[in-house]
Amino acid sequence: MLETRTLLAAHLILSDAPALTVSPGESVNVPIVYQTLNDSGVPEALKSDQFNFNLHFDADVLTWVSTTNVFTEGIQDTPDQTLAETDQLVVGDDQDPDTDTVLLANYASASGWPANPNVNGQLLYVARFTAKSGFTGSTIKFSANQTGSVVGQSTDFSFESFPVVLQTPAGLTLSVSDAAAVTEGADSQFMVKLSAAPTSPVTVEYSTLDGNGPTGATSPQDYTAQSSQTLTFAAGETEKFVTIATIDDALVEPTESFRVALSNASGATLGTAQAMGTINDNDNALPTVSVTNASSVTEGNNATFDVTLNSVATTTVTVAYSTADGNGPTGATNGVDLTAQTDQVLTFAAGETTKTITVATIDDEHPEPAEEFEVTLSNAVGATISRGTAVGTINDNDSDLPTFSIADAPAITEGNDAVFTVTLSESSSDAVTVNYSTNDGNGPTGAMAASDFTGLTNQTLTFAAGETEKTITVSTTDDSVEETTETFEVTLSNAVGASITTSVATGTIFDNDSVPTLPGDVDGDDDFDANDSFLIQLVKLSGTNTQIDQSKGPSTLTAAQIRTNINQLSAPGDVDGDNDFDANDSFLIQLVKLSGADAQINSSKGTSALTAAQIRANVNSLAGGGSTNSVTAQSSEVLQFVMAGAPKDDDATDLFTTDEGDAPSGSGSAGEEKDTENRSTAAWKVFREWVDAI
Repeated sequence: MLETRTLLAAHLILSDAPALTVSPGESVNVPIVYQTLNDSGVPEALKSDQFNFNLHFDADVLTWVSTTNVFTEGIQDTPDQTLAETDQLVVGDDQDPDTDTVLLANYASASGWPANPNVNGQLLYVARFTAKSGFTGSTIKFSANQTGSVVGQSTDFSFESFPVVLQTPAGLTLSVSDAAAVTEGADSQFMVKLSAAPTSPVTVEYSTLDGNGPTGATSPQDYTAQSSQTLTFAAGETEKFVTIATIDDALVEPTESFRVALSNASGATLGTAQAMGTINDNDNALPTVSVTNASSVTEGNNATFDVTLNSVATTTVTVAYSTADGNGPTGATNGVDLTAQTDQVLTFAAGETTKTITVATIDDEHPEPAEEFEVTLSNAVGATISRGTAVGTINDNDSDLPTFSIADAPAITEGNDAVFTVTLSESSSDAVTVNYSTNDGNGPTGAMAASDFTGLTNQTLTFAAGETEKTITVSTTDDSVEETTETFEVTLSNAVGASITTSVATGTIFDNDSVPTLPGDVDGDDDFDANDSFLIQLVKLSGTNTQIDQSKGPSTLTAAQIRTNINQLSAPGDVDGDNDFDANDSFLIQLVKLSGADAQINSSKGTSALTAAQIRANVNSLAGGGSTNSVTAQSSEVLQFVMAGAPKDDDATDLFTTDEGDAPSGSGSAGEEKDTENRSTAAWKVFREWVDAI
């Protein structure tokens, strides 16, 4: 019973004789045929890339004898030995408990199998079995281990099969035998035989089937086909012959084969229903024709290809030829570099062995590398093609032409025109042209057509005779988006009458929208000053948004915006070079901004390997390279006091207060003590206010 199909196409395995008759002790040939069906269940030549299947039989009643007529195209595993159904190579299951033994066959091809599929089916092999003593009947079934896909598609094949029923004789049996091999032009004769003499007429139809692949005979080229012809056995007759005429052609061919298939028997059952006919060739080997590469030529001259026969022909030989463009940047092109030839015919008279093909090349004004094209032979008559392709090379003669170059456009602010100057190395007596196009820039600083500038594609710049300079103008867009400085390109191409030396130039667009210009300007006042360094210190010491708002001065930014600006400093704020922007960096920035000396920087830089001068330079670079801001004497006193360390009071319970609530006084004489006390008190007051703010 035909299995249910759910996919686009199906592998079908069956025998030409679905019911065969065999007596105990006799042998029977079981032909195994492969066919593909489309979704409508109609035979169609569909190529697959894998087909691995099993023939299941009952070894208790049948003995496998041999496998013959194996179709070998794409074969991976030949069915020339039996396997137990339990063998690990046997994946498919025929769902029949009576079968126990398998013949496995595997075919595969990356380009599709079979290479030349036959809609009438392909004979894969003939399995010969002997019925054991006491044989009363058996069934041969099939299963698939693996089925592939239609080559070039994602569609899978399903698997379908018809069982082969072997039965004991219940009447007359008709079988056909392979024909003896014949030389082309002779008749191929197939014997059709009845198992016993009939008492009344027996009829059977027969048809021919083309062979497959390079050794398959085809009608009408190799034989005269027959379709649904009737063969009649009169009462008492047991043998008839089917005669098929073969064709004597002039082609040198391998030995070829075709088949005769029986069908629609009346008065008898079918035994062996297919047989093979073999046709041997009778033609001597033809001469071979070859084409050789042409010698290189300068553009404007003819390229000449020699075409030769390897031996003298006794009759006229013809071969067609055509030119083909080359590939890539060194490929010559029809109409530009050469005059194409298509399906021209070269004729060798009897006795001739050499001919030439002439291809005209074109002298243009384009400086270009040496270019190649091909001449290809085809459709030889009276000869076979040995070397069918040759190469022609065209050398350039335009190296003395003037040259184009393009220069970068001066940088402009968005909304203005970018102007590129294109220069010709020397004036020409004739007009020369060059094409130009704009290209978007790359990465985060790349300007984009439409949003940042007006793109141009394949525009032509023409230099009249005597002119040596032209300009290309590209409009830029004045938008309201804050952006970095952006760039785009203009590229020259396809020069006529000149070559190109510098083909690419860059245009630079400055933004005119408000953006912070200094990495340290965290409060957005367009300056990096002591207030910025204080805010950095405040954030790094975990100051709250309220404290930032109280300390941000006239800045219009919110505390969150200031915090974001500080957090974005990252690498630019890493003044001590430890690959991290941390509290030590913020303290060093504050120190430099309060006019700290190099010695003070060195004592406060922690594990940094940088010198004080390098750290100071890093801080100054945050301000665009300028010097530090001036500070008040009082601020300097705070700095000196903090760097030196505050004197301790034994009774003090707070680092910043004495018993009286003032900053502790220093040591020394009475005058010095009072002076120090006055200065220290003022310094501590400023520093206390600063710390309290934190």
